[in-house]
Amino acid sequence: MTSETGSSDELSDGGVGVLAAVVAVTVANGYYVQPLLLQIGAAADLSAGLVSLLPALTQVGLGIGLITLLPLADSLTARRLLIATLPLQVTALLAVAMSGSAVPLMAGCLAIGLFGVTPYVLPPYASLRVGGARLGAVTGLLTRGVICGILLARVVAGLVADWFGWRAVYALAAAATAGALGVVAVVVRPQGSIAPTLRYRHLIASLFSLLRTEPELRVAALCQALTFASFNAFWLGSTLYLHARFGWGPGAIGAVGLIGAASAFGAPVLGRSAQRFGPRRARQVAIAAMLVAWLLFAVLRESLIGLALALVVLDLGAVVQDVSSRTILYARAPQVRTRLNAVYTVSMFAGGGLSSAAVGACWTIGGWTGICWFGGATAAAAAIAAARGVRSAHVPHPSQDARRTAVGHPDG
Repeated sequence: MTSETGSSDELSDGGVGVLAAVVAVTVANGYYVQPLLLQIGAAADLSAGLVSLLPALTQVGLGIGLITLLPLADSLTARRLLIATLPLQVTALLAVAMSGSAVPLMAGCLAIGLFGVTPYVLPPYASLRVGGARLGAVTGLLTRGVICGILLARVVAGLVADWFGWRAVYALAAAATAGALGVVAVVVRPQGSIAPTLRYRHLIASLFSLLRTEPELRVAALCQALTFASFNAFWLGSTLYLHARFGWGPGAIGAVGLIGAASAFGAPVLGRSAQRFGPRRARQVAIAAMLVAWLLFAVLRESLIGLALALVVLDLGAVVQDVSSRTILYARAPQVRTRLNAVYTVSMFAGGGLSSAAVGACWTIGGWTGICWFGGATAAAAAIAAARGVRSAHVPHPSQDARRTAVGHPDG
């Protein structure tokens, strides 16, 4: 079996950059709907209640896909899973573009999420094809792709919809995803041979086994859930605050995403720093920075420059925490990296769900101050979890490694 980290097979910097672009293109598919709700609702004659379900259905679909499809990358190989799911996502995007009523729209949004596992398959795959010295930088670059895709999706959707209508957004997304499929077919190599595989039900059951036996996974998943809840609290709460305090409309509020996208370009450098100084310590510093950001949000609430500064600090903290946690996980047994990533990513969306449910209540009770308390509290809880992670860091028992090795990884 060819080694993924052998020098003749190692991904070049250009290859990693191409994969990061694929990550950005495919992760954006789940977020185009957010700024288009009013146009979609008017075109399909949907009530506000129905149209507001579309983003939620995409996230529900993604959650199902992460649990039921993503673990298959540890048995089918990353390439085979991507070649199978990307055409189905292209079909779902085209279905939404051509839909004119509630049921096809809702089914299409659900399918976009369900088959949207590409951004979460590629990082563990890339980690197997780079040397250990490059792991932090490569993880940071792919994290940049995720962040840019999420934040710029709103900007792209708004611009395209203003000129050509909302259906053009999904038609363009389908074309871009088809292009990503072509790139995957060239860059993501076939495996040399197939390693022993688990039955599907055992593969899914192993997610819970990993959560039970891997303390590093528990710490990373908890930190990611809490910091993403904190991060998401700003993006949800700022929409309410910027409109109420400064009278901003959707266009101006959406442009705030450019600040967050700009901070993502530091991800590779931050990834190298996290690996050099130790990802656990880097994670602690990053979460502390997020706490400082929420203090700045509270104190500098009347200053747009101050809010922008605090946002940069919050975003950089969130990026470093994510890169550091992923670096820790991707250094574990290669046979289970994709399943580790599945649990980790599901925890992220669980944190986002917690934040979505809490922000409205926090705003109603305490306005922007309530949002700041929630964001700071979740960051503080993450800081406690990260501190415990540093104290309890240990090498897994050999018997655990033996069990993982027995599973085998078809991309390894």
